[in-house]
Amino acid sequence: ASCPNSRFDAEYLLCFHLRNNRGYLLAHSRDELAAAQLEGFWEGVEKRCQGMPAQYVVGMQEFRGLEFEVSPEVLIPRPETELLVGEVLRCFPEGPVTLVDVGTGSGCIAISLAVERSEARLFAIDLSGKALEVARRNAVKHGVETNIRFLEGDLLSPLSLVAQAESIDGICSNPPYVAEGDLPALQREVRDWEPRVALAGGLKGLSLIERLVPQALHWLRPGGYLSMEIGYNQQEQVCALFGEEWQDLRLNQDFSGIPRLVTAQKRSSPAGIYR
Repeated sequence: ASCPNSRFDAEYLLCFHLRNNRGYLLAHSRDELAAAQLEGFWEGVEKRCQGMPAQYVVGMQEFRGLEFEVSPEVLIPRPETELLVGEVLRCFPEGPVTLVDVGTGSGCIAISLAVERSEARLFAIDLSGKALEVARRNAVKHGVETNIRFLEGDLLSPLSLVAQAESIDGICSNPPYVAEGDLPALQREVRDWEPRVALAGGLKGLSLIERLVPQALHWLRPGGYLSMEIGYNQQEQVCALFGEEWQDLRLNQDFSGIPRLVTAQKRSSPAGIYR
């Protein structure tokens, strides 16, 4: 069915129905399956052949050692986004802080931060109410539902109901950054199954990032950090969005050596001067 990594995906689906790992599968390769296991496995294979990502077939994806519920309502968490969580933790190694995850989707970023920084207060924002339902279930699953307040709305606009300007320590986001013209060329598993609202970033892929940077300047305290995931070859355009109100601008590469994260610190200044 022209599925990339077809054998791996078949083994992944089989492991899921066996409720065991790949090592068990290899050691018991000649075992017979129970009828219910076999039926579920073939149902999953059929869905995968139609292009549905294996993570949606089984309804979960691992992220920073935690299992997250995923569905076509949310973007599948990627290893590159684990680097974003690590960058936020580097900016705030200890102490109580107020953090915001913009475009939370499955909640993997906010929940991972809450698990690793139990003293942090978090706001997780998404435009999709259905995505927030998934994120809330994941927060309950990992026991951090009291640490995170989920807000529905566009970028940072919902903060006006719960916070004051210049009161946020850190803002992070994996925003939509795929240019409209690049969407048709995406792998079918991404193009046809993952939520378009979590992928499409306008004509050049920068429309949400261009709005998020000035909004972050309004909400961050002096000395606060904004950290974002960006698309391939977007580093120059994104870095140009940060003016003299920012300092300590840096780029982090992903596992393939591609600039993937942009982080900047709001300069310390008298309150309100940059509003």
